[in-house]
Amino acid sequence: MRVGVLGSVEAWGEDGARLPIGPPQQRCVLGVLALEAGEAVPLDRLIDCLWDDDARRDARGLVHGYVYRLRKAGLTITRSGAGYTLEADVDLHRFRGLAREGAHAEALGLWRGEPLAGVTGTDLLARFRTALVEEMLAVVEAWAEHELERGRHREVVGELAARAAEHPLREKLVALAVRALHLCGQQAEALRRFDRTRGLLADELGLDPGEELRTAHEQVLRGVPVSEARASTLPFDVPDFTGRAADLEALTRPSTGTRVWAIDGMGGVGKSTLAVHAAHRLAERYPDAQLYVDLHGFTPGRAPLDPAAALATLLSSLGVPADRVPVDVDQRTSLWRTTLADRKAVVVLDNAADAEQVAPLIPGAPDCLVLVTSRRRLVDLDGATPLSLDVLPVPEAVELFTAVAGERPAGDRAAVLEVVELCGRLPLAIRMAAARLRHRPQWLAADLLDVLRTKQSRLSGLTAVFTVSYEHLEPLRRRVFRTLAVHPGEHFDAFAAAAVTDVPLPRARDLVEDLLDDHLLEQKSRGRYEFHDLVRQYALTLPEDDEVPRRRMLDYYLVVADRAADLLQPGRRKAEPPVAHVPAALPPLADNDSAMAWYTAEHRNLVVLVEHAAAHGLPSHACALSRDVGHYLVITHHVDDLLRTQEVAAGCARELGDPRLESLSLHQLALTNYMACRYRVGLEYATRNVELARGLPNEAHTVAVAGLLHHRLGAYSAALDCHRAALEIAQRDQDYRVSAICTANIGRTRLALGDADEARELLEKALVRSREIGERNEEASNLTTLGTALSRLGRHDEALAALRAGLALAEELGNVHYAVRGGIELADGLLAAGLPAEAEPHARRAIDALSGGRVLDHLAEAHNVLGAVLAASGDAEGARRHHGTALRLASQIEYRREVERAVAAS
Repeated sequence: MRVGVLGSVEAWGEDGARLPIGPPQQRCVLGVLALEAGEAVPLDRLIDCLWDDDARRDARGLVHGYVYRLRKAGLTITRSGAGYTLEADVDLHRFRGLAREGAHAEALGLWRGEPLAGVTGTDLLARFRTALVEEMLAVVEAWAEHELERGRHREVVGELAARAAEHPLREKLVALAVRALHLCGQQAEALRRFDRTRGLLADELGLDPGEELRTAHEQVLRGVPVSEARASTLPFDVPDFTGRAADLEALTRPSTGTRVWAIDGMGGVGKSTLAVHAAHRLAERYPDAQLYVDLHGFTPGRAPLDPAAALATLLSSLGVPADRVPVDVDQRTSLWRTTLADRKAVVVLDNAADAEQVAPLIPGAPDCLVLVTSRRRLVDLDGATPLSLDVLPVPEAVELFTAVAGERPAGDRAAVLEVVELCGRLPLAIRMAAARLRHRPQWLAADLLDVLRTKQSRLSGLTAVFTVSYEHLEPLRRRVFRTLAVHPGEHFDAFAAAAVTDVPLPRARDLVEDLLDDHLLEQKSRGRYEFHDLVRQYALTLPEDDEVPRRRMLDYYLVVADRAADLLQPGRRKAEPPVAHVPAALPPLADNDSAMAWYTAEHRNLVVLVEHAAAHGLPSHACALSRDVGHYLVITHHVDDLLRTQEVAAGCARELGDPRLESLSLHQLALTNYMACRYRVGLEYATRNVELARGLPNEAHTVAVAGLLHHRLGAYSAALDCHRAALEIAQRDQDYRVSAICTANIGRTRLALGDADEARELLEKALVRSREIGERNEEASNLTTLGTALSRLGRHDEALAALRAGLALAEELGNVHYAVRGGIELADGLLAAGLPAEAEPHARRAIDALSGGRVLDHLAEAHNVLGAVLAASGDAEGARRHHGTALRLASQIEYRREVERAVAAS
């Protein structure tokens, strides 16, 4: 018997069927007995958990009745003088055992939701529930701490952010979340998380943050280089890895220099499993990084991952923020190889399409190992050692079958031998067939053999095994298996599974776990499920009306993305999403932090889903989803994905004949190209959009972005016209936020034209407006530019006060972009005030923060400022070198102001 209390109180019989355990109070009795399974629970304690002081007179009789009905349902409950004793396998006790052994991830995998859910009881029961949550959080902290030490920050950041949002006063948990966010390059989110907890501690408890939380905060502020952190993104290792001893020995044999292994073999032969297992075995020898990326070379319904996207994933795994990932694929390759230059790393490039896809991903470091897997022989991959995997030898095939199915009777061996032969001795097929037998303990291998023979009389090898595994499922599990195959993303969680299959969340969790046990799904990271490519291909051949599940899937992601975007940008203007099915269960999003955590976990799925919606005749979903995910992509500076989704959305909007939606997409494309320093491309989109947006709610934004692009290209008169027109539109529409931004932009343009006094007046006005509406990010920006205007007027004390205040506010808000820009302008202000020694560290810090990335506009500014600082300090050669770098960068992106500044200094 199995009983679960780490979620809703449930019970299952020996055959895996759920037992009818009755109404909430009866479930309460079972839950309390389960907490101390194997020990007697006094009758009085059961009564205290069920009723308050005014307990009914017949309480004892009611408890006896509940126990009697639980016994009738099939549970083993004995009675002694000390009380009632439940004999069962309880998930809580397995959780505690695994936690004691240090198997934290496996322990946490037993949790299905709020403990003791679905029961009715008293405050005593509530205290039990609170104590269980405390146990779980302690294990979460231990798990996260261990994973962060291994460099697996991307694997823990979503869970930590969500848990810390639920428990913001638990300092250790918050400190770990701050560390993980920082290591993932999300400094702004890390600082916001710290500020929230600091405020709550002060307001509710009158306390300051403790040492661990303060230390995590200081690491973010000091800008501890995230790319130096250890990193591990390997999927889970299989616990019952079997055979391949010679291959494993070859892959793990000590050697010097970079090695590349090209592992090839047919689908299902175990290439990925071998590569991942070897990488785990080698973790201590390659301690700096153990990285994994699925190149989707043979994934049904998906194009192979292009090298640029794969490099972005790998660099992100090493902690390189998105805004420091170059645009050009060759520059990305260079940064990838530079980042790994002095590190010992093992890299698994799984499911490669061909050598051309892999070549840019090979690091040049002397102490790296690369394991490439592919269904093709990569004979033209330079320097690679080939390793071709055949099917398992008979003894290893039998050993794997037994490891999954359990020991078989001696007389059953002949049948096992024939079963593994019918499976083609392919590990994937053997695991599935063995799982089928494990779930039928009354069967012998001979019974399974009869079924396989029948299927193979009309079906090919793997298809026969898949069919046997599929047909043993109950009807609901069959439907769930078929339906989940419509999901085109990399992986999904239980909430998505519940929405796609239209099954209640607790049941959906059970069903996907059942499919995992049957080896019909895989789990490479905690709480995320996915198909093996061959299994997905099989599932897609089964008869199923996929239109409704696809619509439910897209509705689910759109509803959650829309809510998450509301949390990231409160008060944003939006239209209601085109949703037909509102999901019954949604992830618990409550604030900015939990929204960011959800987007981080689902980021790559959402990008694929935008394209999937467009390809399957749902253009409204593509437009709405691209708009919502765009907020996250802007914040995290994922420019490639912004361009990819917005271009799809613009095409869908034209298809719909909806100028409003097309205008929103064009606006995003213009703004994204501005962020990427592609000013002429951005201006083309903005110019197209100015006419299209006329009279629409985003008209002021559209004209303002055109002004920003003209400004960068040095067309100051055109920029001024755009900003003044945008201000007039915003005032007409009573959009105070955009009015303040446009006023500041006019001031910046006047400053570029040399009119510092008018610029000061406009920036002071914009500063007042931004403070009035509580727009603190713009307040920080306006303080910084106001300081620059005051500096140009020679009012240095006032200038430095404003510049320092702007920088401090940007750092407090966690706005890394504004903080870097503020540091550059402060350095310029200090230089103008005759303080080059104080200016130099600010300029160098900005260059360190920006070098190697794509924010070339600010990098050019920083080099020009440092050049001027060095010239003032008498270092003419250093000055010439930095101005030369600024000229090269500014010319590359046509940033006229910095080109002129560099030329003037030469």
